[in-house]
Amino acid sequence: MVKHIGKAFAAFAVVLMVTSAPLAAHHSAAAEFDVTKEITLTGVLTKFELVNPHTWFYVDVTGPDGRVTSWRLEGLSPNGLIRQGLKMRDDFKLGGTYTFRIAPARKEPALGFLKAVTVNGKEYVVVEL
Repeated sequence: MVKHIGKAFAAFAVVLMVTSAPLAAHHSAAAEFDVTKEITLTGVLTKFELVNPHTWFYVDVTGPDGRVTSWRLEGLSPNGLIRQGLKMRDDFKLGGTYTFRIAPARKEPALGFLKAVTVNGKEYVVVEL
């Protein structure tokens, strides 16, 4: 009987570890990004990834000095963006120019969390942080 309880406990522990791992991996935007600051970037979309749990936009921004900085912008899930009214495959084209309002990363340069994006003259507020 004790042997069976030990095996059941071990199996339960494994299930608990496996199912809780995704929860531990998820993070608050405020942990990595300075949500008290906002930067507006206009640049050329070079790549975007529609993956869960967060979308990624890769944008080349040309500064006043002519130097190009490649930014990585983390957004909501693809479904979260769609619920905000964006048609991901129709609204975004590689090589297109878009304006993004972001919260900058606390430590990593050229990384931000997407707060809003302007597409064809219309601003879509993605999230208020």
